[in-house]
Amino acid sequence: MRPRIVICQAVWLFTAVSAARLAAQDSVVMTTISATAADAVFQVDGQWIKGAATFGWPAGSKHTLSIATLQYAGQELKTRYLFEGWLPWANVSPQITITADAGIPSYSASLMAQYAVSVRYFPCPPNPPCNAPGTIWINQLAYVGDTDIWMDSGTSVTISAEPNPSYVFIGWSQDGGTLPPLYQFVANAPVTIYPVFAVARQIQVTSSPPGLQLLADREPVVAPITLEWGWNTAHQLSAVSPQRDPHGLMWMFQSWSDGGAMNHTYQVQPLSGPDSVQAQFARAVAVSLTSQPAGLTLTLDGADAVTPKNFYAAPGEVHSVTAPPHLLDASGAPWIFQSWSDGTVASTEIVTIAASQVDSGIGLTAVYAPRSRIHIASIPSGLTVTVDGTACATPCDIERNVGQVVQLSAPVSVMDPTGGTRNDFLGWDGTNGTLTTAAGFRTVTARYSTSYRLTLSTRPADPGTWQASPAYTDGFFLAGTAVTLTYVPSAGARFQNWELDLSGPLNPATIAMNAPHAVRAVIAPAPPAPRPLQVTNAASQAAIVAPGSIASVFGSNLADRTSSSNANPLPQSMGGVSLLCSGRILPLLYVSPEQINFQVASDLDPGNYQLEIHRASGPVRTVGFTIARDAPGLFAAMRADGSAPTEHAPAHAGERLLLYGTGFGPYVDPLPDGFLAPNAPPDTPADSLQVVAEGRNMAPDFANAAPTLAGVVVVQVQLPDDLQAGDPIHLQVVVGGVESNTLLIPFR
Repeated sequence: MRPRIVICQAVWLFTAVSAARLAAQDSVVMTTISATAADAVFQVDGQWIKGAATFGWPAGSKHTLSIATLQYAGQELKTRYLFEGWLPWANVSPQITITADAGIPSYSASLMAQYAVSVRYFPCPPNPPCNAPGTIWINQLAYVGDTDIWMDSGTSVTISAEPNPSYVFIGWSQDGGTLPPLYQFVANAPVTIYPVFAVARQIQVTSSPPGLQLLADREPVVAPITLEWGWNTAHQLSAVSPQRDPHGLMWMFQSWSDGGAMNHTYQVQPLSGPDSVQAQFARAVAVSLTSQPAGLTLTLDGADAVTPKNFYAAPGEVHSVTAPPHLLDASGAPWIFQSWSDGTVASTEIVTIAASQVDSGIGLTAVYAPRSRIHIASIPSGLTVTVDGTACATPCDIERNVGQVVQLSAPVSVMDPTGGTRNDFLGWDGTNGTLTTAAGFRTVTARYSTSYRLTLSTRPADPGTWQASPAYTDGFFLAGTAVTLTYVPSAGARFQNWELDLSGPLNPATIAMNAPHAVRAVIAPAPPAPRPLQVTNAASQAAIVAPGSIASVFGSNLADRTSSSNANPLPQSMGGVSLLCSGRILPLLYVSPEQINFQVASDLDPGNYQLEIHRASGPVRTVGFTIARDAPGLFAAMRADGSAPTEHAPAHAGERLLLYGTGFGPYVDPLPDGFLAPNAPPDTPADSLQVVAEGRNMAPDFANAAPTLAGVVVVQVQLPDDLQAGDPIHLQVVVGGVESNTLLIPFR
């Protein structure tokens, strides 16, 4: 009676209930008991367990683990486990007592798996002898009859068989398949194999005449030979044909006594007596098939035969030999069939092999006459030339009789349909155009030079000048020529870059003429010439400035960026730029790459001076300028509310305007340079000042430094009530007898 096995779910339920009951009085230790084989069984405190289970035991409690030293698994009992010890102690005793300890969470029975290698072929009786058909060898140990051999898991197994007399070993059978006679495998599961033996029957294989070589199961044998083959087995018999016997005579296969083909399958019948099968041979006739000249390809029985073709045939065989009317030899030379060596002029001969020809053999030669073949080529290929007045698109071949005269001609120049490629004739290789044909094959080549068109243009159209090296004559250049192009734009234009088949801004640039190319020069307007350095009145742009006034210096590359300031005091460096004049660092209002606004030092006397422009990222530049006591310039005319007269809001008679200007000369009470003028007290210009409107002199209401500005004067004037003028009116100031620029004021 097999032990009752408790499944894992019941063990878990027992564990949970036990843990709940004991939790109130003792600490519980969870311990897992298992075996290294999932289907192995063992006992825990007398209870059977399969696989693994986890128990909740009171700490320090004692428990008994036990397992059989040998147990079988599976329904067929072809797998078994050998106990090796309990882990983690490696205790080899199959029964041990353990103490529940939180430090040892698990125990495992270490098992060695073994698998049965079952051999089934002959059930031996209980008592000897056992008349099995053969012996089985497993890992060099002999076994007779059906047997089971246990192998450790992972063992390499080698099996073979040796038949007893009157039997033959055919091979192994497993799961319906066939295995080789010497078979190897690894034992990782139970396996059943079946050696196949068959009753042996003697088969005598002979030849007529005797002593010739045959093939039995693809192995060479010399007849006669007696073979032992099993009942109902199939074997391959083949004849070697043609073959030479020990006396030097050549033989051809004719037939087998069992009626099989030269290569056929022989089936062993289940009979007790011997059997025989004979290969019939006949003397062979040597056949030599040649051509004149040698090496031509003829046709033998519908297949190509390169001469000389030597073979053997049996008496009675019939063969068809054909000589093609026209042939090319290996060199490409043409040949025309004339006749066979036996005088036959028909291209096909039917040859019947006779026994009388065994000693003499058969020799047959196809006789050919030579012709001339000329291969006409051109470089480049694909051009059309003329051969004896007929067009020939290269490459082409012509054939002529030997000794004929052939006339060749080629066009002087060939243009492709697109007009981009031109081929110019250089000459014929090996001839001057007239040749006399000779036997064999030759090549004649028309050589051309290839040129490609180079198309030049500009965008937009520009009457500039192209320069090319080599010179640009007809627009074509020889293939491979490196052409250096330079474009010189017309006045007021500049070269920007290349496009189409050239790119980049480099001028000159080089292009390789490996195909037709088009190159276009992109033209842009030339940048304006750099403005010369110049110092002017900031308001009037006049070339003379006054001390303390606002001046401008114009030029190019004056600064890296644009900056401005209305700080009090004004900065002496801005945007990396500083201005010096006569050792004085000048106040700056505005800095840009093309213009700098600054205040002229107020203590400079009239005369000529040098202005130094200092940059953090460039050299010092200088420009000369002239200072006069008075050099008035007007910026603008404004109303008291800050608006300016416009066409929509023009000035009118009797209206008061504020005129803003600079260069009005010294003040009665001098102001410090670079500081913004205060709102009070007013600073009045020292020199006489008049306002002129349409030629009428007017005394200003007041004139003083413009509050919150540096170097600027504001003048208030009332337009006469009776001012009669058109639109606009002309307005200027005169300071110390020097006239300013004129402002045009909308008036109505």
